[in-house]
Amino acid sequence: MRSRYLSPWFPVIVVALAQCGFGVTGTLRLLATHPSPVSIVVCLLSFAAVLLLQLVHCAEPARRFRARHGRWTLLLQAFFTFAPVVLFGAAWGGMGGFVAGSTLLIVDAPLSWILFALYPVVAGALAMARGFPVLDISCLTVGTAMTGLMIYGLLCLAELLSEAHRNQGESAHLAVTRERLRFSRDLHDLLGYSLASITLKSELVHRMVEDNEQARKELGEVLDISRQALSDVRTVAYSYRELSLCDEVAAVRRVLAAADVDADIEAEEGRWGCQTETALATVLREGVTNLLRHAEPSRCRIRLWEEGDHVRLTLSNDGVRDNGPRMVVGGRGLDNLAERMARLGGALTAEVDEHGWFHLIAGCPLAAPQRTVTTSPPPRQSALRQADFAR
Repeated sequence: MRSRYLSPWFPVIVVALAQCGFGVTGTLRLLATHPSPVSIVVCLLSFAAVLLLQLVHCAEPARRFRARHGRWTLLLQAFFTFAPVVLFGAAWGGMGGFVAGSTLLIVDAPLSWILFALYPVVAGALAMARGFPVLDISCLTVGTAMTGLMIYGLLCLAELLSEAHRNQGESAHLAVTRERLRFSRDLHDLLGYSLASITLKSELVHRMVEDNEQARKELGEVLDISRQALSDVRTVAYSYRELSLCDEVAAVRRVLAAADVDADIEAEEGRWGCQTETALATVLREGVTNLLRHAEPSRCRIRLWEEGDHVRLTLSNDGVRDNGPRMVVGGRGLDNLAERMARLGGALTAEVDEHGWFHLIAGCPLAAPQRTVTTSPPPRQSALRQADFAR
């Protein structure tokens, strides 16, 4: 049964509530010492800054900002966390665990664990410098470390839930698209064949009937209806099969990132015709599906570029279980893709090289002369690629 707590925002809310609890407790301890109004204002502003920076470190919408500026925001959080400790004593000491947990999330190991170990030491040293009892120093040191580990666990849970929700959306999109393709194939293969047979038979009978003008007229109407029905079925089938190559590249980029595959993707933008884009998008989708299903990849290279009057697509990945150079033959999926490319005047080949890399290579002529391409240097072709497209 699905729980309402499986939202990516649930761990973030828990972290924010825990931080608010620490902030309220520290503020009450500070008020018990009868501070000046300036001290209270500084304390509240520091708490607001720490809370805001903590949300930046754990909220999903700030993921890109965190990846680019995370270390600077981490320094700010550390400053606003320990500055009040210097000013107000141990009243604010429990907040060090939050910046410790954020450090484990943002900084790469092993530096993150070294910095994490420094936070309890710094908190204990500040308490010792202010002359607090040994018991308070010990509690503050251990509490900072334990709080940091718990915060780190909650932040990891938030990232896992966000990734699961992204994967769920991608899986739903792929499932709908596959169902559309299956429906279009069935519609075209079943009804298309039947209607084509009816049209052929009607044409034959129409030629055989010579004397009965009324029969020729009725057969002519049947022939027109069957031709129109066949055209309508093909129109519907092909419209369901239309895919956007640009959208497919973006979807593949997200799927590979979710699968923890280091993807190197270089794709030129262009308008190469609906049939060409649909065929190449299908090759790209099936190729990525196969590499995730039948291999254990850690790296993947995808290249899409225009070369003369052809458009080329190559997909390469490591992690092939059975190494050794060989041509990949057979397989219904590859055969279907090769047949699709052949209908467009192109070709598709697949091979595993001596380094254990699988290469799926597809190319077909440009469908439309009018196009806009964002130029970039085409990747260097290997001898395999040149041999495949020289034919």
